[in-house]
Amino acid sequence: MATAERRRELLKILCRRRRESIKNLASEFGVSERTIQRDIEELSLTEPIYTQPGRYGGVYIVDGYCLDRMYMNDTEIGVLKKLYAYAENNMSLLTSNEKKILELLILQYSKPILRKGK
Repeated sequence: MATAERRRELLKILCRRRRESIKNLASEFGVSERTIQRDIEELSLTEPIYTQPGRYGGVYIVDGYCLDRMYMNDTEIGVLKKLYAYAENNMSLLTSNEKKILELLILQYSKPILRKGK
């Protein structure tokens, strides 16, 4: 299995299980633990995954993240947020129901953020 394919499969597993140990992942993919650690390091640059040491440690993916879900990029979300702020200041622009829809769109299509400390 090629590196890119393994990393994609690793993400799929994490999305299904939400947490897994590096040891189990290495065994499952038939590679060393160091290889999985490198995969996690590389994936964590673009995906909301992180490791946690200790007894209940392992590799985690941020709650709410789905691999195959379509997310908007920061610029697109920024435009929606500006529209929402503009609508808040100009009461007649959108109805309260339309503002709720806009708010739901922002929440639904924003990629979950990995908080510091995780």
